[in-house]
Amino acid sequence: MTAATTSAPGDALGSTSGEVADRLRLAMARLGRRLVHTHAYAGMTPSRLTALGALEAAGPLRIGGLAEILGTSPPTTSRLVEVLYERGLVTRTPDPDDHRATRIALTAEGAALLHALRRCTTDALARRIDDLTGDRRAALVAALPVLEQIALPD
Repeated sequence: MTAATTSAPGDALGSTSGEVADRLRLAMARLGRRLVHTHAYAGMTPSRLTALGALEAAGPLRIGGLAEILGTSPPTTSRLVEVLYERGLVTRTPDPDDHRATRIALTAEGAALLHALRRCTTDALARRIDDLTGDRRAALVAALPVLEQIALPD
């Protein structure tokens, strides 16, 4: 059986895993687009935010290391880093292990912008949640552990 044809035991809706996955993917994509619009005023794209978040989580990285995390090529990552550098959101310093290489790190301004944009996103999402009925909100809260589980890395 494939994911598109299997149903979870006791599934009250009778939806297949594939149908649930398709609806979840669509809802997440729509939600993601809605939340990205909260960042438009700052000129931040999803890839720029992801790069800043990766640097926050991992600390200073070489271009190749950042490219690996982002799933992009080093030339693409270099162009992305150049934009962030020009905006004062990252620094470039010589790698202490190899002076031919450069390490990219988040600046205080980059961290502040990242945190401010996260607050904006959280606030926008909280407003949407506030508009839910009590039953819908309870259903969302009950679903959070499942959503967190399927969001874990493989």
